[in-house]
Amino acid sequence: MTEPRTTYAYITLGTDTIPAGRLDMLREGREAFARFRYGRRYLLRRDALALDPVQLPLPQNPEHDFVTPEGFELFGGIRDAAPDGWGRHLMDRASGKLLEEFDYLVATSDDRVGALSFGADLTGPKRLTPWTEKPPFGEVFDLQAMLEAVQDLDRAEDLPAEHQRFLLRGSSLGGARPKATTSHQNDLWIAKFGRAADRYPVCRAEYAVMQLAALVGLDVPAVDCVSLLGQDVYLIKRFDRLNSEGTQKLPFVSGLTLLGLHESESARGSYRALAEALRRYGSHPLEDGRELWKRMVFNILCNNIDDHLRNHGFLWDTKGSGWRLSPLYDVVPFPQLAQERYLAIGVGTAGRLATLRNALSEASSFGLSPHEAFGLASTMQQQVKANWRQVFKDAGLSAGDIMRLESCFLACEEPLIADDTLSGN
Repeated sequence: MTEPRTTYAYITLGTDTIPAGRLDMLREGREAFARFRYGRRYLLRRDALALDPVQLPLPQNPEHDFVTPEGFELFGGIRDAAPDGWGRHLMDRASGKLLEEFDYLVATSDDRVGALSFGADLTGPKRLTPWTEKPPFGEVFDLQAMLEAVQDLDRAEDLPAEHQRFLLRGSSLGGARPKATTSHQNDLWIAKFGRAADRYPVCRAEYAVMQLAALVGLDVPAVDCVSLLGQDVYLIKRFDRLNSEGTQKLPFVSGLTLLGLHESESARGSYRALAEALRRYGSHPLEDGRELWKRMVFNILCNNIDDHLRNHGFLWDTKGSGWRLSPLYDVVPFPQLAQERYLAIGVGTAGRLATLRNALSEASSFGLSPHEAFGLASTMQQQVKANWRQVFKDAGLSAGDIMRLESCFLACEEPLIADDTLSGN
């Protein structure tokens, strides 16, 4: 067994950033795993909360050592604080090699999602960048500089030296597309950038579909879309930060963590399982269950097939002492020729089949009566069908782009029959 690589996990609660426990990452042959122990002082706090409600519940015994389940290199709640595709890509390119999970975790900047941070000792969080001994640049700079960095990355194999600072900005947020935190309208927002190979204006389409989601009554954060250097930049206001300085943070876990599943098991998840997890860990399970079901219906209506478990988030409810469904994010319509569509996770009794009838099949698991669920689905279908083209036009998409995206809204034509099973009559 190799010597453990150790870091201390910190969490921001209110205005205080405090050590929560020690994380050891180890390797035995080809197997990598982690060990975690909560700090005694942390467990004595009245506001102490589990960093992972499933894999790291607060223990009765302060000497208890948690070990990751077989196949897990990190605990889910801690893994949520590490970067995903884009950030890892940048870090690997900067270091010239594939980094280890420990490196990704400790090298991520303070604008990572949620309220966790890490440090080598108990003197406070401190970011470590294994590819350089130089101190990190400042965290906030303008959209144009970030967009120039993305364009250079699209054109070049090597990371340009002048854009090292974008690496430090862009490495802290998950997802496969270029993104970073920026200051916008005197607050903190996430900026997402298009790529040269995009077949349609993905950023503007995401902006439009979020406007459509707000129209049908979903919980949508503030969004914006601006054009720079002839390219769209999609912006979404950060909902895990309570002040413009980013010092007041809300704890965050993904749907993957709330279900205790490994990355490779995301397709095993379902909306019903998320609703059940909310009943166990949530502070407002009925309200959030209803919102979750409506999001599932909306994803069917706009063909957002990237609704995997990391694209469902949960924020700690400091008043209710439980987890709440986060505002909506990462919803993108996907043009598709196939008539039969599937979401990324389970919808109803017919599995991942993306039909409204399948969504209605298990509505009771979300606290909805058959009659209420049918009424919601019918209303949402009518609203999306009647308004999506105008919303997308108002968002700046061309007639050609709108025509290209028509296939995303095939479910708007699905016939709904108010029979006894669906209507509850």
